[in-house]
Amino acid sequence: MILLTPEYIKEILKNFAELMSRLMIDQHQQQIAELDLTLPQTQVLKVLQCGPCPTGHLAAELRISAPAITQLTDRLLRKGLIKRHVAADDRRCVMVTLSAKGERLINQFCQRRCDILNGALAHLTAAEKARVAEALGKLVEALERYEIKSASERVEKRFRSGELRA
Repeated sequence: MILLTPEYIKEILKNFAELMSRLMIDQHQQQIAELDLTLPQTQVLKVLQCGPCPTGHLAAELRISAPAITQLTDRLLRKGLIKRHVAADDRRCVMVTLSAKGERLINQFCQRRCDILNGALAHLTAAEKARVAEALGKLVEALERYEIKSASERVEKRFRSGELRA
């Protein structure tokens, strides 16, 4: 049995993060190059995966200016990956959503990630896969809690600095 010292756990997590990052980033970059997309364009598609979004919110989410989001969405519109329309209740608000082609593309990205993970786990027994899945589920929960806490701390910091007001 392996002794689970803090140093061992730290090393395992570091190796896991580095390897997953390398595998996923390499695959992602290869896939976006094949599709003639830029990283910011794929980030827009990722945000839109959650549903329709006003361009102002999209710009804030990606931390870019309104003119920059207009240029990005123009390019994605020309590629047929998104649809744009004026919000029914506020004509000043432009809504962006994935097109059917954009949804298929997002599904391809997800499938490629799944293929990488399934390929990596293929040599494990069913019991080992179950343990890995359980551990990864707990890791995902911990990362989600960390993400929420970090976002909350960033907003709180912006309020304290006066950048945001209630």
